[in-house]
Amino acid sequence: MEKVALEAEWEFYQNNRDELVEQYCGKFVVISGNKVIAVYNDEKIAYNETVKKVPLGSFMIHHVAEEEEVIQLSSFADA
Repeated sequence: MEKVALEAEWEFYQNNRDELVEQYCGKFVVISGNKVIAVYNDEKIAYNETVKKVPLGSFMIHHVAEEEEVIQLSSFADA
């Protein structure tokens, strides 16, 4: 079975979450494959710097926090 785009990066984050929180809490980590390739204080800078070196779709930027942020999208069907 083929992996979904960024599935490896998300699995790496989940499997290493405790260590990442301990080291990088409050920062934006850039994960490619099964490793952190960069760490930034700002999400836009993380993106702008990473796309200069790494192809889109081959990395994930994630804000490391004690508690995961949940984003809830409203349903268009309710409109």
